[in-house]
Amino acid sequence: MLSRAERAVRAAFRDGARIDVAGASVRAAVIAELLLAGPAPRPGRTARVDLAGARITGKLDLTGARVDAPIRLRRCVFAEPVVLDHAEIGSANLDGSELPAIDAESLRVRRWFGMREARVAGPAWLHHVRVDGGLDLAGTHFGGAVNLQRAVIEGDARIGHGARYGAGVRLDGSRIAGDLNIAQLTATAPERGPAIDANGVTVGGGVWVHDSVFDGTVMFIGLRAAAAITLQRTVLRAPGDSALLLIEAETAMLTLRPAASSAGTIVLRDAHVGRFMDNPVEWPQACRIELGGLTYDRISRRSGDTTQWSARQRLEWMARFDTSFAPGPYDQLAAALRRDGREQEAREVLRVRERLRHRAMGRLGALWGAVQDATIGFGYRPARALLWLVAVLAAGSGWFGWSGPLAAVKPGEVPTWDPVLYTLDLLVPLVDLGHEHAWNPVGADKAVAVAVMAAGWVLATTVVAGAGRALRK
Repeated sequence: MLSRAERAVRAAFRDGARIDVAGASVRAAVIAELLLAGPAPRPGRTARVDLAGARITGKLDLTGARVDAPIRLRRCVFAEPVVLDHAEIGSANLDGSELPAIDAESLRVRRWFGMREARVAGPAWLHHVRVDGGLDLAGTHFGGAVNLQRAVIEGDARIGHGARYGAGVRLDGSRIAGDLNIAQLTATAPERGPAIDANGVTVGGGVWVHDSVFDGTVMFIGLRAAAAITLQRTVLRAPGDSALLLIEAETAMLTLRPAASSAGTIVLRDAHVGRFMDNPVEWPQACRIELGGLTYDRISRRSGDTTQWSARQRLEWMARFDTSFAPGPYDQLAAALRRDGREQEAREVLRVRERLRHRAMGRLGALWGAVQDATIGFGYRPARALLWLVAVLAAGSGWFGWSGPLAAVKPGEVPTWDPVLYTLDLLVPLVDLGHEHAWNPVGADKAVAVAVMAAGWVLATTVVAGAGRALRK
């Protein structure tokens, strides 16, 4: 026998009308019967369950069901979990409802699935769901784990906007045709596992992470987002651990601007992005970053920023995280600066790269690097070599002009004594001007001659090394 509230629900079903029972009890079995074998709609009407404010007793179990009528159970309190395993429904709306749990493995929704501002005390099992429209979980609080693995969403997926995940959320392997919106979300990692697991997710639009808080690791390994991956004003809390993993991620634009209180390591290893946007000057002090293998085409500031970071500021930022030298991040930065027309800064980056590379070789490497750095800036400041040559030539010519002429090797067969040409012949290796072997320096003159020759070889070697690097560019 139907209760008064249940009779009202049955009548509203035939009319396709909304009904609010203001806290009255309605059995789940009555709702299931209406959805699966309910009475025909009144002429000109479309039958549907559009119920609000009910206390639903018993278990609403639609396992394997095929339901055409829209299901709207808003602001309802369920006594037992909702079960939609392997069901196929037109649309569902559970906004504002309270559920012990929801089990909807392999659910197929032909239009839209919404559960906004709801409360789910236990787990939400949405593994392998397919929604031909959008999925909206905005503002819902989940006490247990949320499993959206291998979901297929043909529209947008909103899982933030005030939502709370008390035991993390799993999205790995999912495909979302539109945007994945994770704005204003709070997620806490379970005892084992990350706060968010979105490994291997493919997004046709962008991934938007704004004003959120994550207590635990956020995993975006292998994430593919056609438009952008944007993380701004978001707190990452994983001190001493990985806070954000973007390993092998791909996107047209990556924006990383974590909140100042963030702590942990952001890993960008082997990711590829078209445009990289961040702010090294305002980077959180307790937030590390790994750049090894990261490739990007351009590096930019965010639209609206009035200040432009310098290459020196970015190099100081990189120096905070480098525990062992790797050339890749410096090559990437230099290439991006060149594309932006900042050639001088690009050369400075490559000079720092060579300085660090030589220091990594040990003491001899560091010493040889210091010589190259001081003389020609590792080939990226070629004008220095000319200055050194002029300086050595002037010093040598002055010495030999004061102490000369030197004793002839073969008297009567020597050119006219010229301290400048003699010094130049000593200074330039592999070129014979006919003066070096015509005169015989002894004592202090010999010491100065050897010093000039050594300087010539060092300068020549560094010039060749620098020219080789310039050609390889």
